[in-house]
Amino acid sequence: MSWFKPSTLFDKVFEGGLIIKGINGFVEFVAGLILLFVSPASIQHFLSYITQEEISTDPHGKIAHLILHSADHLNTSNKAFLIIYLWLHAGIKLIAVIGILKNWLWAYPFSLITLGLLLIYQLYSISVRASFGMIALTIFDVFILGMIWREYGFVKTKRAQKLKQETADT
Repeated sequence: MSWFKPSTLFDKVFEGGLIIKGINGFVEFVAGLILLFVSPASIQHFLSYITQEEISTDPHGKIAHLILHSADHLNTSNKAFLIIYLWLHAGIKLIAVIGILKNWLWAYPFSLITLGLLLIYQLYSISVRASFGMIALTIFDVFILGMIWREYGFVKTKRAQKLKQETADT
């Protein structure tokens, strides 16, 4: 099989979305790796250090306070869950992205099912505590799933036509 080769604008947008998903998966994997080797106290100290200037200039800065608030809830008991969650999420994304970019037919249903299940978890998360970031991520994921579904239809049709042509030629 050959690598995915975008030929239309849609294909280029699809490839770009997949690459964004792949980068996101890689970042999640690295974040899980960092969490594995760094203590929650060290993470809290580091985040306090990088946000101190922002808080000193804008004591009501929402992003800095959100970062610090998230760090305050990180402890050893939820650290393991977070590492597993990040690695599972990263692994699914990386397998899906690489599989689709390498034109492996099984990667399309794999992606639709696994990313669909992660999307259900995201919707649950939004129902419990909505955040702009999670809503934006969910909208992006719905867009990506739609693109995967569309591309899967094209790939299946193209392969069926090729198989039919090969059969007719023999």
